[in-house]
Amino acid sequence: MDETKAAPPSISLPDIDDIPLPTGRPIKRSTTFYFDCVRFQVENVLYSLPRNRLIEESSIFEDMFTLPQGESGKMVEGSSDDNPIQLEQTKKKDWERLLKVLFHRHDSENSGPNLTLDEWVSVLGLATKWDMAAVRSTAIDKISSMRNPAKKIALARQYHVSKLFIPCLVELIGRSEPLTLTELTDLGAECALKIISTRERCYDTNNWGYDTSFRPQKIAFDLTPNSDNWNSIVNEIRRVFSDHEEYYK
Repeated sequence: MDETKAAPPSISLPDIDDIPLPTGRPIKRSTTFYFDCVRFQVENVLYSLPRNRLIEESSIFEDMFTLPQGESGKMVEGSSDDNPIQLEQTKKKDWERLLKVLFHRHDSENSGPNLTLDEWVSVLGLATKWDMAAVRSTAIDKISSMRNPAKKIALARQYHVSKLFIPCLVELIGRSEPLTLTELTDLGAECALKIISTRERCYDTNNWGYDTSFRPQKIAFDLTPNSDNWNSIVNEIRRVFSDHEEYYK
């Protein structure tokens, strides 16, 4: 048996560059783990963030950082605490929620931090604004798994998230409970009235055996996707919400 040990594999580090230093010492800088940070100001708080992380996620930031830097010798915006990039239209709470997602440690069982619905809405808004496709997709997936169909319909219309629109409308139309005041506020008058009108036509006439002048409480439908009830409600939604086709196509 040959017990000769194999030679260790050679390691190539193409991302290590020589740096000319005044001392002349042979020190190298890693372009992978030597972070070039950019300073931001949101409200009255400064942030120093790795430039590459923002470039990876956002085409907007990528374009911003590749623009000509202006006059030689002039301090570049974002290069120091004295000259940060100011995000004047951004709220500190929304910005920090986005950063939690950008710098969250991912693993096979957890694709994002544990945020509330309102926090994911903040992330969705900024990810949409700055063209962060992967972050936007994560936010939509997280929001999809949460309750509050009226809120999600409002988000579907505001941020053009088609996958939220139909399922949430089906849930509101097919359930037994009427719309709440909060849901009416989230939906807006026109959308709420269309839902109420559709609910009125979705009663199960086989259960109308009553003697009073009022109909019984609406019975919830089986809302299994692609079931007969589901498809029936979806067809009615497409008829009633014909002016909202952009949200579900």
